[in-house]
Amino acid sequence: MARRRQKTDRNLENQINLFDMIEEINPKKFDAPDFQIETKPLGLRIKEAISEAIKNSGLKRYAIAGQMSEYLGLEISESMLNSWTAESKEGHRMPAEYYPIFCKLTQDYTILDILMSAAGGRMVKSEEIYLLEMGRLQQAEKTIRQKQSQLQREWNRVRGVR
Repeated sequence: MARRRQKTDRNLENQINLFDMIEEINPKKFDAPDFQIETKPLGLRIKEAISEAIKNSGLKRYAIAGQMSEYLGLEISESMLNSWTAESKEGHRMPAEYYPIFCKLTQDYTILDILMSAAGGRMVKSEEIYLLEMGRLQQAEKTIRQKQSQLQREWNRVRGVR
């Protein structure tokens, strides 16, 4: 009986194994990228952030306006909030000096985060300062330990101790 010819070459060392090509599945890879975030003008992103902060705060617009008026000592109306968030009203913007009280009332600091990102920085909240300081101290301790080890090795070498 005639021997069948093999259709595949078993000695292909350069061939990649199919299982080596499979990457770990990461659900984030399948999320559609939001290209509009970077292409939207800063003013529009801030308007959207104000609108989202109001929605997510659980407070009514008139309540936010009233509390802002009380804190700022100025008359802030619900219609002012509406015009600050309306995309159609391009000339109407919340003054930057109102941002801190607005963020405090809504418990949403996205506006400040957007501004910091636009300036090339990052926003750190008060409670995060402690974590940053602890990390800085841990790094300093690590540097000191490394320096001590280096000095000990040099001291031992000078004394002729191994």
